[in-house]
Amino acid sequence: FSRLLGKEAIFKIETRAILEGLRLAWKKGIHQLEVESDNVLLIETIVEGVAEDNQLMELCRIHQKVCRGWKVCFRQLPRTHKAVVDHMAKVMASRFTEIQVFEFPPHSMRDLAQEDYFRSSKANEPID
Repeated sequence: FSRLLGKEAIFKIETRAILEGLRLAWKKGIHQLEVESDNVLLIETIVEGVAEDNQLMELCRIHQKVCRGWKVCFRQLPRTHKAVVDHMAKVMASRFTEIQVFEFPPHSMRDLAQEDYFRSSKANEPID
């Protein structure tokens, strides 16, 4: 999905994006989900349970949603492995202000998604 979120602090924007993604997944009946972000602090805050008592309302809501009966895995994604996200942000920011849900990735992003996948797979291979 993609959505224009405005010009707030990046931490809050990324927190809101994760929350929106969790809402969408739950509405669509997806009960097993992997959430990726290049924001190490945000992922650590969510995974370590600090989100539950946080002042940022979106973090509290993420904690509430994660505690539902589903499996959610959070992963820190290296900044070098997010070409798809960067491309979607650039393309969508100029066109839409409301949320856009993609059942299938747009054609312009399929090659980027494949490159990200291969780059990520190589990064996770054991070093000999």
